[in-house]
Amino acid sequence: MEENMFYLDKQTHKSKWHLVLMTSFGLIASSYCLVLPAQMQTQIGEAFNIDDPKQFLTWLTSLHFLLNSFLPFFSGLIRDFYGDRKSIIFQNGLCTLGQIIVTFGISSGSQFVFIIGRILLGWGIESLLIVLTSFICSYYKYTYLTFVLGMFQFIYTLGFVLCIWFAPQITSVGASNTIAILATALGLLMSIVAIDIDTDAQSSILNKGGKYFKKNHDKQISSTLHQHQQQIEGEEIQLDQQPHQDDQMEIEQIQSEILPQTFIEKYLGFFNKHQYPSIYWYLLWFYSFASTSVLVLVDYAQEFLYDKWLNKIDNGEVLAWKLVTLMWLFSGVITPLLGFVIDKYGQRSSLTIFSGLMAIWAHILVLLQSPFEGLLLLGLSFALSYTTVWSGVLYLTPPNTHGRSLSLFVCLQNFGITITPFICKFFEQLTSSTIVTEIFLLVLAILAMLISLMVYSEDKKFVNLIDRGLEVVSEVFTEPSSKLRSKEQI
Repeated sequence: MEENMFYLDKQTHKSKWHLVLMTSFGLIASSYCLVLPAQMQTQIGEAFNIDDPKQFLTWLTSLHFLLNSFLPFFSGLIRDFYGDRKSIIFQNGLCTLGQIIVTFGISSGSQFVFIIGRILLGWGIESLLIVLTSFICSYYKYTYLTFVLGMFQFIYTLGFVLCIWFAPQITSVGASNTIAILATALGLLMSIVAIDIDTDAQSSILNKGGKYFKKNHDKQISSTLHQHQQQIEGEEIQLDQQPHQDDQMEIEQIQSEILPQTFIEKYLGFFNKHQYPSIYWYLLWFYSFASTSVLVLVDYAQEFLYDKWLNKIDNGEVLAWKLVTLMWLFSGVITPLLGFVIDKYGQRSSLTIFSGLMAIWAHILVLLQSPFEGLLLLGLSFALSYTTVWSGVLYLTPPNTHGRSLSLFVCLQNFGITITPFICKFFEQLTSSTIVTEIFLLVLAILAMLISLMVYSEDKKFVNLIDRGLEVVSEVFTEPSSKLRSKEQI
């Protein structure tokens, strides 16, 4: 049976919630393994005979984000050319293999083996959410898509929290890594079960006469609405040419998939404005600035909180650790709730603006000596940017390009997390002030907010292009909306 049926509509299948459950095991295991070394600093220092294990892990984290500034793109290519099933097995397999090599490196005292394991593990972790998002899209695209993506983010966050809370309680390095291996192996096993369910679902749907998502359906609807809006404003539109335009777009789509293409057109295709419209690039830069401004602060938030506010309090380090954990937990819990609301009411472009404003407010609160409230707002801002952007991309780009479309967001986010600390350190040395870091992150949040205005403008220009999961009609169509719908039905 053909696997890469990206346009097959599977939304009515009864097993779709089982797939969410099965694929969740890999997510929670991967996030658990991601932060595990930070909870084992003492054991790692003893295993490798390192005087400063914290500095070693900081360097390893920088290497992780640097390499994953481009490795997820290859995972996106694998997904787009070999299908969701193979890519899910590949990413979960990388997580399991990487954790096994990490465990062997620690037990043998080999830093080189440990680093190789962390590289493979990191590649699997950073790319797993990409392939799971593209995989689940065909089951929820016009129903509970954003809610399910929010659930994925909650489960991913839950792995962080479980590791932060429970891993320090396990003193044996062997036991900690054995638990991690078992968790990743369970994730791999459950992904195989999910693939089996998907295979049966696809076979059942095809036997009953499968339905397909119409190619370029979202952009065609929005373009038609935009043309009608121009007509209402007095511009002349020749509607009798629309059927010919639709046929021409379909011919171009088929030609782009069948006829010989150059290497760049085949493996990148980012210059194709029909597949990657302007609003996609606006969302990419918005998400990159917004997530970097949040995640870089959260990355050093525990040390930042302790040094600036909690160093004179008993158990200040423990309190700082609890505050950061609470922020992650709050962000994880609120994400699926936001997803449910977005699925019901849309307004993604408006929420990008709100997300940017929340990030700005959060950084100002941190500067004004209100770290706890600032962290909670950062968590809310990140949840908003994730739910609006990731689900929006699935409506903006064709299903056969979702791997590459989503991978750019992960790559650019990781690149921002890689270079931003070095930029901040440079300005700290230049100004002899640590507050410059927070100011720089505030600037990133402001840039994100400004780009969100461009997202909003472009989205409204094409009448809610990134809310195609809803039957959204712009407010400008108060009276003529009934006429519009009647013309669309014709």
